[in-house]
Amino acid sequence: MNEPRTLGPWLRRFLAEHIVTERNLARNTQLSYRDTFVLLIPFVSTVVRKPADRLALDDLSSRRVLEFLAHLEDERGCSAQTRNLRLSAVRAFARFVASRDPALLEWSAGIRAITVKKAAPRPVGWLSKAEMKALRDVPDRRTPRGRVEHALLLFLHNTGARVSEATALMVRDLELGGRGDRHALVTLHGKGGKLRRCPLWPRTEGVLAELVKGRSANEAVFLSRYHRPYTRFGVYRLVERCAARVPELEGRTVTPHQIRHSSACHLLQSEIDINTIRAWLGHVSLDTTNIYAEIDIEMKARAMALCDAAEPGPDRPWKEDKGLMAFLDAL
Repeated sequence: MNEPRTLGPWLRRFLAEHIVTERNLARNTQLSYRDTFVLLIPFVSTVVRKPADRLALDDLSSRRVLEFLAHLEDERGCSAQTRNLRLSAVRAFARFVASRDPALLEWSAGIRAITVKKAAPRPVGWLSKAEMKALRDVPDRRTPRGRVEHALLLFLHNTGARVSEATALMVRDLELGGRGDRHALVTLHGKGGKLRRCPLWPRTEGVLAELVKGRSANEAVFLSRYHRPYTRFGVYRLVERCAARVPELEGRTVTPHQIRHSSACHLLQSEIDINTIRAWLGHVSLDTTNIYAEIDIEMKARAMALCDAAEPGPDRPWKEDKGLMAFLDAL
């Protein structure tokens, strides 16, 4: 196959066609890959002293990719996890190019041979039930804006939803009222286009029902003070602002994802089985959910108490057991 060796056309096909049409990957994956090349292309352009539009595939050598990864860590202060995330995007691009032009297999192999860096797992931060309640109570529910903010925080705690799932929530995704003795439900649009349904607490149902009263089914549930759907940044800013007003959280960094962790830990403390929590959070693998069983000290203490062995009795050689020997002789 006689393909052009200029980097630009390959990159356009990878980001606009391969990821979206052929792989059907999530929009966030496309944006993450794009952000990687937004950083990589200017770096390579500076190193080889070429305009970005004139860069060739050969300019993106494995040595320059390694230099770029070192640049991320040393000059931009990125963590090993971020370094590995950027590398995964470049390796995916190299794999795509090699699948279209066998003549570039050697070039692709050099980049794909770059290994990920071992990184210590980040500690999972979460809030206690009292801290979570204090966070939810910060917004002033006497005002329309405060009621929306309280509803959003309560919804995140109830469902353990990701920020993207909360910002994409539409009125039609809610099943409120008229269900007899059954729980109200919400349909969440998760990563990779996966859907899951999550029950709502009665107080969450009441708050959301009041919030969406009179709204059309195609409107977003959570609207900012400008009557536009909340953005990811808006949710992060809300959580940060509310956490700053909770004395117990002083000096701690609180994010929406920590609310998701808190929801999982509170379910675990309520003795909900781990597989149910996996489905609740929308995890594909149970291994992802198992991290919550590792971070709850109270549960570890209870497990230790259950496993505490009784004091062993005095040793008694089996030969002294006359009843047993008599039983065997009688057979």
